[in-house]
Amino acid sequence: LNFLILPLFLLRALTVIDYLTQDKLIAKYGYEAEVHHVTTEDGYILTLHRIRKQGAQPFLLQHGLVDSSAGFVVMGPNVSLAYLLADHNYDVWLGNARGNRYSRNHTTLDPDESKFWDFSWHEIGMYDLPAMIDHVLKVTGFPKLHYGGHSQGCTSFFVMCSMRPAYNEKVISMQAMAPAVYAKETEDHPYIRAISLYFNVSLVFIIQRYFSLIKYLYIYLYPEPRGQLHSRDKMFPVILGHYPAGVAAKQVKHFIQIIKSGRFAPYSYSSNKNMQLYREHLPPRYNLSQVTVPTFVYYSTNDLLCHPHDVEAMCDDLGNVTGKYLVPQKEFNHMDFLWATDVRKMLYRRMLQVLGKLPEDAPEET
Repeated sequence: LNFLILPLFLLRALTVIDYLTQDKLIAKYGYEAEVHHVTTEDGYILTLHRIRKQGAQPFLLQHGLVDSSAGFVVMGPNVSLAYLLADHNYDVWLGNARGNRYSRNHTTLDPDESKFWDFSWHEIGMYDLPAMIDHVLKVTGFPKLHYGGHSQGCTSFFVMCSMRPAYNEKVISMQAMAPAVYAKETEDHPYIRAISLYFNVSLVFIIQRYFSLIKYLYIYLYPEPRGQLHSRDKMFPVILGHYPAGVAAKQVKHFIQIIKSGRFAPYSYSSNKNMQLYREHLPPRYNLSQVTVPTFVYYSTNDLLCHPHDVEAMCDDLGNVTGKYLVPQKEFNHMDFLWATDVRKMLYRRMLQVLGKLPEDAPEET
């Protein structure tokens, strides 16, 4: 596996805080932190981070592509969603999908071998999320939990509920932020072109502080106009201490298939292999009508990966959409759902209202 290190000037900008693991970062801010491990049906050993609130309703947060549990805590207790939920009396659990820096382990497979990396977000939905949910419910003793996903955290959730519908009954609500599901309208922007080039090189390729890729990620994360990222440039070194967190090439290739085909379906191989696996030349689409969890969707107009038309089409097909919220700021982009300095005002305030933690007529915080 080949790695490129961030340039020295960026490494010098990183501090001890930037490299803290999530449990230490959570504890640093005075919250009770725990680390849990769970093994999936197919042998992957995953890490969950917990902001413990004993006896409180559990809430599982799941990150997006190349991210980790850090996405929900890295901006600190005045911004990040995990702390906000904990402050509103939720027992917050932070998942880490197979392959990221916290879940790079297996009962028999070696992460240095290609077989370990032969998975997509389909397997995350089929195996990782069920294992996490079952563990959280077993530890807490609750029959159901709330779930919040960002980007791929939504993709894998809808895979789970459509392919393993019994899990619909274990989730009270789904808070879907920037759901990367349908992609007919997704533009072929520089990020997609760069990713396509990188992942055509080899079967397995882990994104782990590649400066050349970060250059394209910067274009993707900082589109013009830049959204809220421009107001927190000082946080960029902190973010780079945790992001990217690792990914399998197959995950990215699967997303590219959706973008190019316009079909939300399992991974497509050759026609012959598809016939062996699916008994069809093309994989059958996921049946979103099987997703019966009450789902509230949050999206934005400046999201290059989740076009509003695609999000609205997805909502039409989901089995139980309880509402939609278009962020009322035209510059708000895909990563602003986690990193915008005013994300609590622009987004999370509405989520708390949906969850019943904040009255609809509550005055805005100043």
